[in-house]
Amino acid sequence: MDGSAGTTGRDGSRVPRPIKNNATADGLWQFCLHHYGQQEVKHACLKLQDQFKGNVNLALLLAWIEDAGFSLSPHSLSALRKTMAQSETLLSRYRLMRRDLKPQLSRGAYQKMLNYELTLEKFQQQELITCLNQLDWEETGPPALESYCTQLDTAARYLYPTLMKGLHRLS
Repeated sequence: MDGSAGTTGRDGSRVPRPIKNNATADGLWQFCLHHYGQQEVKHACLKLQDQFKGNVNLALLLAWIEDAGFSLSPHSLSALRKTMAQSETLLSRYRLMRRDLKPQLSRGAYQKMLNYELTLEKFQQQELITCLNQLDWEETGPPALESYCTQLDTAARYLYPTLMKGLHRLS
């Protein structure tokens, strides 16, 4: 991260900001580490995943671009969801297996499984970034993350403010 214009967060953090149609996988990863590191955001992400079958990587991607002042059309959101369908199936199955095996594994073996899961997460984020940079980014429009939550289940919409916690759009 070189801190050049448009790449550093508003709060002066070294978390890269997406530039229209030029988002990077590393930028998204850094944002995810920073934003997901907030306990309330982490809990909201896990609720989105476990209760509403949402995708945390997609939710964090949408929060990232929304925080930068962009939105996506319903068509673009649908394209992102289709892009990650195969990797999401793999990731979901792996996550279930890891959880099932946890009682039988040593701490070290379980950590290795978690590390591999992070590799799968990074792969999925790369897929999302590749697709995102081919889509039209809107500078006006409804919040894409809120739309995604509502698409999953109208009850999931209540997670939106917490998923955006600490970001400029809802601060």
